[in-house]
Amino acid sequence: MKIVHQENEITLLRLGPARSEAEVVKRELFFDIKGQEYSCDVLLERNATGEDYDDPENFYQMNKEMVDAALTLFLSENHLYNNLDKHHDNE
Repeated sequence: MKIVHQENEITLLRLGPARSEAEVVKRELFFDIKGQEYSCDVLLERNATGEDYDDPENFYQMNKEMVDAALTLFLSENHLYNNLDKHHDNE
């Protein structure tokens, strides 16, 4: 499933297993940006919605806010923004 997030085209590839750490449920999300594969942890709501989903599209639809937050954090920490790439290409 392809989504656009902060001017980045991101393909959601697959999900890792759900795991609990200190009473917080996390699920690893694997995704692709410009042909490079990455992953990040998505914190799940208290009811662990998405813990039992295997399809990235269903998982995204049920956890959109949490996935978007995880992707925003990942992009920020790793400085992966298409608009920055465009800026550097013009210099």
